[in-house]
Amino acid sequence: MKIRIFLSLITFCLLAQNASSIMQRGEYPWNVNLRSYYDIEMQDELKMVPWLLNLGPTGIRARIYPEKANQLVVKYVFQDKQSPAKGLIQIGDIIVGANGKKFKTSHRFGRNLRGGGGWDGPMMELAGHIEDSQGSDGKLNLIVWPLGLKSDEKTVTVPLRVVGRFADTFPYNCKRSEMMLEELCDFIIEDYKSGNWKKPNSFYGGPHSKAHQMLALMASGNPKYDRFIKDNIKGYYSLRYDPAGGGFQTWRWGFEGIVMGEYYLLHKDRKLLPAIESLTACMPLGSRNSNGIYTHRSELNLRLTGRKPYASIAAISGLQMIAMSLFDKAGLSYDEPLYQNIHQHYLNSATPDSAQIAYAFSSADRFNDPKIHHRHAILKLKDPSKGKSGKGPGYLLPNGMQDIGEYEVFWPTKKDPRWKPLDWIEKERATNLVLELKDKGVVRVDRNHPDYKQAPEPTKPYKTTRSGGHLAPVGMGALAHLIRSNGPDSWKYLGMHLANTCAIAPGNSFDGHASSHLAGYWSILGAAQTDDAKLKRAYLDYMKTFIILSETHNGGLILQPWGRDRPNCNSDCSYGPRPLTTATGAIILALAKKRLQITGAGTSGSVSDSTPKRGLDSLRRKARPLSDERRALLDKGLLKALAELSHAGELKPNPISISKARSKVWLAKVEGDTKLTFQATVGDKQADFDFTDLTSKDHAALAQLVAAYRPEDKMALASAGVYSELIGDTNTADAYYAKAGSEVKEKIDQLFE
Repeated sequence: MKIRIFLSLITFCLLAQNASSIMQRGEYPWNVNLRSYYDIEMQDELKMVPWLLNLGPTGIRARIYPEKANQLVVKYVFQDKQSPAKGLIQIGDIIVGANGKKFKTSHRFGRNLRGGGGWDGPMMELAGHIEDSQGSDGKLNLIVWPLGLKSDEKTVTVPLRVVGRFADTFPYNCKRSEMMLEELCDFIIEDYKSGNWKKPNSFYGGPHSKAHQMLALMASGNPKYDRFIKDNIKGYYSLRYDPAGGGFQTWRWGFEGIVMGEYYLLHKDRKLLPAIESLTACMPLGSRNSNGIYTHRSELNLRLTGRKPYASIAAISGLQMIAMSLFDKAGLSYDEPLYQNIHQHYLNSATPDSAQIAYAFSSADRFNDPKIHHRHAILKLKDPSKGKSGKGPGYLLPNGMQDIGEYEVFWPTKKDPRWKPLDWIEKERATNLVLELKDKGVVRVDRNHPDYKQAPEPTKPYKTTRSGGHLAPVGMGALAHLIRSNGPDSWKYLGMHLANTCAIAPGNSFDGHASSHLAGYWSILGAAQTDDAKLKRAYLDYMKTFIILSETHNGGLILQPWGRDRPNCNSDCSYGPRPLTTATGAIILALAKKRLQITGAGTSGSVSDSTPKRGLDSLRRKARPLSDERRALLDKGLLKALAELSHAGELKPNPISISKARSKVWLAKVEGDTKLTFQATVGDKQADFDFTDLTSKDHAALAQLVAAYRPEDKMALASAGVYSELIGDTNTADAYYAKAGSEVKEKIDQLFE
């Protein structure tokens, strides 16, 4: 016995390495510190908030070692009251399976793997077990090697919340998705108000964080968020854009344009028009010579400050193109040549089998010579007076290089690692563009090669066969081309090619430079536009796994370690690990609402939300009939419970759908034996209905309402289950039966006999 205890202690020291020593290996991403308020509990024991794998709502964080890639080594267990694994699992335990099955597959480390990277291995298998447990009795039976000792293998039961399974049509026609969408949106609101990030009533993170969260709330279609959204939209009214301003503002232009465009299409809020007009006037001045190529900073700002531009970034162009497609849909003006130029860049980047964009567009530099990489150079003129545009710094010299005289190349120099042959300056003297800079006698020369090749418009659909990483601009392009009002067939062909390129590789969805959720959010929305039903189903099922694994035990979803071979390339660790991830999960679930253009409202692509052939009806058990006599007793009990809630003043504005109302209402009052008063969720309009005039689905909604008010009442849970079964929804029924407990379940079975 003493030997076994001694071995356990040694194993604990080797595997658990408590306190800060856990993360001292220096291996990315396990040594990355998350800026996450909600995970601060780990700070005391681990001396940091490490970026570990979140094992769904268990309260467990783990990592995978390459030499044991089919095992999950526990690195932390949350100790708060909400943590299901508290006291059951400890640091150093190794999880090797669940629900009676050992993990069979190993995780593959790296990016752009065959068939995609992402969640493969034990994480994917665990996600399936978590859903199975939450859809039945809530018991997740983990197969554990305590402190890493295989000889002590045991099963540990971790209790999870019973919420039912996701439908086979996820996220469409899925009650679990609808419930979770509201929970995630509530988390976004709570995080905004909390001040957890030192500033209450604000979105934490960069412009992508704010836009992603705003769009998720708008896409939910839930009226409870209308006032919050409206109050935040007011902040857009006063926006005015200055292309000469500094900072990484070109990103803001796209994100804010999309939010304003979607909101205007929903509400025709004319107070947004001055901001939109300012934005559309600014967009062409921010791109390189108005050709649709953007970098972090506005082109005009670069000219005025003399800064060297960063590489071209296709995602910025993609965001701006989506905004212009929304403006087009709304009948608002925008810069048509800029719009067409970005379209041409997408066209140039597409090949017959893929529309992959690595980072920048193909041929984005307006020339096709692969040996020449520089698109510009800085020149110092011998005669400073010849570097004048006549309009001041930032403007083109009217005669290009014709009158500048002698010069020397100031940048790039041979000492600069970015130096490449610069013979193009003289070879293409006649076509180069020259810009006056703020420093006297210093100009910038840009290549404007006349032989820039433009790919032809497609005349038929592409046959998409492969994908890749960096899918954010690909998804953006799909949306921009398919949203456009009355777009030509060639645009639809290209848009669908871009959508399919995203959908083929779900494992690469979050694999992008700088921001996992910039890649994930927009590639998911792009992939959702595919018209290939089989491809779309496989993609969405994969995204369901992401949601299951990223769900935390104490609110929202959390960033997972994607791109495990890319050190220091993920800003999301600082820009809100939970708000960003939660917004991404919410936008997936909101696809079912089809409320926004980006989530499928009126796009040119088809959105399939029908049940697959081997779907819900073939897999769920058949509903059992109930005698009229027992049904009457059931109705009497439901009416009594509703009346008790009403008389006790416990009824609140909880929205439900009933057959008598076009939009959601809430039960305001119960009078007499069968009279129910419903009130609109917006305004004070009320209507009375007799219980007997309502449908069976209405009765089920009311029973579920009672269960929501009385979650600890086993009879209320049982009643909600029976009413759900009477309308054929046995999945929901079984979830309620599981919550009620085995003894109640036996009585229910007798009720149906």
